Amino acid sequence: MGNIKFLLLVFFLIPIVVNGCWEEERSALLELQANIVSSNGELLVDWAGYNANGFIDCCFWKKIKCNLATGRVIKLDLETDFGTGDGWRFNASLLLPFKSLQVLLLSYGNIIGWTKNEGFSKLRQLPNLKEVDLQYNPIHPKVLLSSLCSISSLEVLKLGVDVDTSFSIPTTYNTSMSKKCGGLTNLRQLKFRGYGINDINILFALGDGGNSGLRNLEKLNLNYNNFNSTIFSSLKVFPSLKHLELVANKINGNIKMNDIIALSNLKYLDLSDNSIESFVTAKGSKRMSSLQNLLLGSFNSNSSRVIQSLKSFSSLKSLSYDDGDLTAPSMIYALRNLSTLEYLYLMECSLNDNFLPNIGQMTSLKAFSIGFGRNNGTLPNQGWCELKHLEELDFTFNNFEGTLPSCLGNMTSLRWLSLNGNLFNGNIASHYIWRRLTLLKYLDIAYNQFEVPLSFSQFSNHTKLIYLNVGSNTIIPDTEFQNWIPNFQLEFIAIKRCINLHKFPSFLHYQYDLRILLIDGNQLPGNFPTWLLENNTRLAAIYGSDNAFNGSLKLPSNRHLHLEAIDVSNNKLNGHIPENMSLAFPKLTSLNMSQNYLEGPIPSKISGIHLETLDLSNNLLSGGVPSDVAIGSPQLFYLRLSNNKLKGQIFLEEVKSHILSFLYLNGNNFGGPLPSNMFITSLVILDASRNNFTGEIPRCIRDNTILLQLDLSKNHLKGSIPVEICNLKLIQVLAISENRLSGFIPSCVSSLPLEHIHLEKNHLGGGLEHVLFNFSSLITLDLGYNNFTGTIPHTVGSLNNLNYLLLSNNQLEGEIPTQICMLNKLSIVDLSFNKLYGPLLPCLGYLIQAKKDAKIRMTYCHDKTYWHPWLTFMFWMRLKRHYHDRLGTLTDVLLVDAETQVRFSTKRNSYTFKGSILKYMSGIDLSSNRLTGEIPVEIGNMSNIHTLNLSHNHLIGGIPNTFSNLQEIESLDLSCNRLNGSIPVGLLELKFLAVFSVAYNNLSGVVPDFKAQFGTFNKSSYKGNPFLCGYPLDNKCGMSPKLSNTSKINGGEESSDMEDIECFYIGFVVSFGAILLGLATALYFNPNWRKAWFMMIEALMFCCYHFLLDNVITPIKSIWCRNVG
Repeated sequence: MGNIKFLLLVFFLIPIVVNGCWEEERSALLELQANIVSSNGELLVDWAGYNANGFIDCCFWKKIKCNLATGRVIKLDLETDFGTGDGWRFNASLLLPFKSLQVLLLSYGNIIGWTKNEGFSKLRQLPNLKEVDLQYNPIHPKVLLSSLCSISSLEVLKLGVDVDTSFSIPTTYNTSMSKKCGGLTNLRQLKFRGYGINDINILFALGDGGNSGLRNLEKLNLNYNNFNSTIFSSLKVFPSLKHLELVANKINGNIKMNDIIALSNLKYLDLSDNSIESFVTAKGSKRMSSLQNLLLGSFNSNSSRVIQSLKSFSSLKSLSYDDGDLTAPSMIYALRNLSTLEYLYLMECSLNDNFLPNIGQMTSLKAFSIGFGRNNGTLPNQGWCELKHLEELDFTFNNFEGTLPSCLGNMTSLRWLSLNGNLFNGNIASHYIWRRLTLLKYLDIAYNQFEVPLSFSQFSNHTKLIYLNVGSNTIIPDTEFQNWIPNFQLEFIAIKRCINLHKFPSFLHYQYDLRILLIDGNQLPGNFPTWLLENNTRLAAIYGSDNAFNGSLKLPSNRHLHLEAIDVSNNKLNGHIPENMSLAFPKLTSLNMSQNYLEGPIPSKISGIHLETLDLSNNLLSGGVPSDVAIGSPQLFYLRLSNNKLKGQIFLEEVKSHILSFLYLNGNNFGGPLPSNMFITSLVILDASRNNFTGEIPRCIRDNTILLQLDLSKNHLKGSIPVEICNLKLIQVLAISENRLSGFIPSCVSSLPLEHIHLEKNHLGGGLEHVLFNFSSLITLDLGYNNFTGTIPHTVGSLNNLNYLLLSNNQLEGEIPTQICMLNKLSIVDLSFNKLYGPLLPCLGYLIQAKKDAKIRMTYCHDKTYWHPWLTFMFWMRLKRHYHDRLGTLTDVLLVDAETQVRFSTKRNSYTFKGSILKYMSGIDLSSNRLTGEIPVEIGNMSNIHTLNLSHNHLIGGIPNTFSNLQEIESLDLSCNRLNGSIPVGLLELKFLAVFSVAYNNLSGVVPDFKAQFGTFNKSSYKGNPFLCGYPLDNKCGMSPKLSNTSKINGGEESSDMEDIECFYIGFVVSFGAILLGLATALYFNPNWRKAWFMMIEALMFCCYHFLLDNVITPIKSIWCRNVG
């Protein structure tokens, strides 16, 4: 009868539920999305995108969790990262439709308050609400406490900020609020992090206003506040307290144990990052019998005294001590006194040589870790191996070396073993220890120098093994056990970046339960292993980048319902991308097929409802960009299609994505005007450089208010820079170089937070007064190869963060302003090919004296789903361990780097510097101007400069002897001036000098000896100085100089030459005219040829423009200089 009633109830409820999701809650979610918007237009999530594409079951939407039985929403994850804009205001009424809501996560939301009468207190109308997370929102804690204290159903409350002492809470605050607060009497867990408080009475406001309102509190996190050791006596009012975290407070010196002992139910205590000296126990006092887990450690603590004073913790089972110096001989004996200890974690600690040989007496240990320490040498063959009850052993990332001691085989209880990141060596098959450790579930020997047989037969008896990582070791052939069938079923295997791995281990053919597979970086040949997908239907991620897979990518015969991430980048795959990727892998969130030889169009069904990142860059793909790539993937936020052969339209339909943040279309063949639907308002990075876009920059760019990087360089854009670009209030990188832009730079640009401006090789003009003004954030300014006029304004001195200043090939005149010497971060200065005059500034010699810590890249962080499957698996694995794990070796963040690149001439060539090379490059180029006077001796102070070019000016005087101090100089060009005197002998000390020229001056005397770097310079480095002598010149010292410009041509010879020239000119004109006439006739009669001809001419004109500038104009100027000088 009961079953019949239940079925009837379900029957009547079915009409109310829409595909598993309640209609009223689905509508509420859509309304919630519409209202959770920051001031600059950022959205939390695109639930509307799901809805618009027919995915109406909100229980499967991102950040939503429903009760499977009722279909009601029970968890809302509204955690985001609104790091920009002015934030948004909370409206509690939007959450009231979710009657069954239990968990509400609002951390990192940039919530600045709430609309009138819609504060958090209204959430008390949700009777099932048990957990609220409001961490990292810019709301004063006083306001939060008063608004939350009436939600009596709450059991978990998390509040906190990054360390911020700007919040001040009155110590009397709790009493002032007690009359209007019902109290969180059911609260069991409270986090109150980073507010800088030092009075526990503030928390009483969350109770009934008194000190008894939080009697059920079991877990308290007060990390990163200002509490001192008196905090323990204040915590007695929380009689149920079991878990206490006080990381990074001001608990210093000697700590009295009596107050800690009074916390009779406390089992877990974290005092890390406090400067504790010791724990002091009064005579006759009781011991701390309840505490089982203690976490300590700080580089300021006296590690030896602290550990020796732990004897009062009589029931301690787990001790974690981080970042300590444990090299004192007495340390091991103090630890051995902790007879109840089972878990010992000494992360980032230094041990003495006697520690491991003497730890064997701690026979109760079940887990021992010295990961990330500073320990080296070989492992002893005694002592530590006597820990026969040890289940977990972690030596991760030390510098231990040599072979593993045989006594390791005695630890037959081991279940977890990590030797990752050491220098161990030897063939693991040649040692019997692996045959004895048959209980292992987790084995990580990656990043060592082991030799691992290809068969992996040494693990044949490990029936419990589920995690195996042998990456970055050497694989050796093994034919004896080629086709053995393993007795284990792995869930995780990593064989990444191994030496000599040329084929798949055969035992993988017998694995059917893999979840994570890492085989990247091995140059494995042959077809992509689709059989692994066929065999392992629960596989969540396969990482196969940096191999040599070829042929086409074949999909498994059946749908793969668990696969979330595929990375086959940097292989040799060819053919077309399979048509039905989204059908074969419906849960796919990340797909990376970049750096292959894939061709053909991008399939419209490559995307799916869950896809978040898609990288198809560096292939041979053609055609346009299907609208379904964006529209069919409402969660897509990262799309990279760079360096293909794509052309035609971008998104045939209007794309209104609120999620797509990173769009890379650079290096393709897109043409025509810039499409407006490319400027999606949610974009953070837009790179459409190196295409064939024409026309003007659209004015709709004003709507991209959260754009951080815009790169439209190397196209055919014309017109002016639109003033609407000044609406990009967050822009950091503006790159529109190598186009046909003209006019002035809008003056409002100086109000933007730009760090890098690249506008070189356009037709921009006007003065620089409004550009070089109030740009305190600017790091790179490249305006070379334009038509800027006037002087370099004195306001250049305000660019105090400038690293790279490039103004070459303009029409600038006047003197170099002294304010440029105020820019002490300058690394590269290029003012060449202008009309600057006046003397060289002596203060220039103090610009580049030390290596600069130049900011060479901009890093934008966002959540990355690429590693989600791995992270989820690792989290699950760690939950199965007994101890408190804080390694943090994996982070779920993708760093999107935008490298700064600068083109600068050195060693007689023009190079593009970027990345770490740019960071260490420094140089000054003032060539081809009209500078006068002598070279200041202070120029020789630039001991770390790499390039100095002062050629083609009117400088006089001698070469300063201080130039011998330019110890890092690689290119020194002083040619085409009026320098006199001798070449300083001290220049022979310049060990890195690769290019040297003093040609066409008035120097005299002996050239430097033909040795060291000067043994590589020929006579061209000295030509045009008739009074120089010595090898490699023809002039021998002590003989009369040979004048290089003496004419020996007589009148008759001159007349004959003129006749030959006239004949040449006549023949050339007649021949050229005949060719031109024939070409014109052909084009006149064939319209297709005529159209193709003019298109080709237009393309050639643009491509040759800058080539002519560098290779024709410059030599002409050099000839002019030589004639004038």
